[in-house]
Amino acid sequence: MKLLQELLHKERFSDTEQSIVDFLLEHHHDVAGLSARQLAEKSYTSSASVVRFCQRLGFKGYADFKVRFVAEAMQTDVEQGITLSMSNRDTVPSVIDKVTRLSMDTIQETRYLTDPAMLVRAVHLIEQASCVDFYAIGNNKHLADIASYAFLQTGKFSTTHHTAASLYMQAMATEKGRIGFLISRTGENKRLVEIAYELQKRKAKFILLTAEKDSTLAHLAEETLVVAAADRFNELGSFVFLSGAKYMIDLLFGILLTHHYKDAVERHNAFHRAYSVSN
Repeated sequence: MKLLQELLHKERFSDTEQSIVDFLLEHHHDVAGLSARQLAEKSYTSSASVVRFCQRLGFKGYADFKVRFVAEAMQTDVEQGITLSMSNRDTVPSVIDKVTRLSMDTIQETRYLTDPAMLVRAVHLIEQASCVDFYAIGNNKHLADIASYAFLQTGKFSTTHHTAASLYMQAMATEKGRIGFLISRTGENKRLVEIAYELQKRKAKFILLTAEKDSTLAHLAEETLVVAAADRFNELGSFVFLSGAKYMIDLLFGILLTHHYKDAVERHNAFHRAYSVSN
């Protein structure tokens, strides 16, 4: 909650800025639907003051600020201090509520982090490739399996391997026209960094799915798909990444499906006719 924490440090703001901050914190559920002009009117300031305030906090403008603010506001209730942390005092109903809220917040923040243009560029790379080679280690291997099967339904061939040796061998065997798809929460996995350098040496492009946009792998990737950062969601960080990453894969699948809808439907129907007969 880095932005919300900054806003709570009142001593750093001017009187005009504090008027904006006070409104944001008191009416955070309403901010998503407000323009800069509307926020200015409600905080008794000006549109120029709102924009300067956002830029002072490191954002390009109000639109970028609103994306981050709304995403963080959905994770916590500033007025009531709701927390999603787990403890041995939690009951089964409270765990159900917290995990449900956590899943929803993860998807919502990932949605706000997602630039449609970024998805378009990633899909273009996938569609132009003869095959998508997935690289994932540990808990992320099943994400690669899910993505590979989803892409296959749209007619896009892919490969997945489950050992570090076979992943590295796959990178060494990369041919022109193929594209890599690396999945790493931190973007610093040593094995995947080695694989990334191997792909780079062979002039092969790769897409990265991660929670850290300023990581070693992100700087090497052709395109980086960023999901909700785990450190914003307490001790369930790995769960957060898996939820956000699955959502991002679903977005890619959805776009690919719309681009190849007719063929995908025909393939789906043919598969089920053949499968039902064989069983």
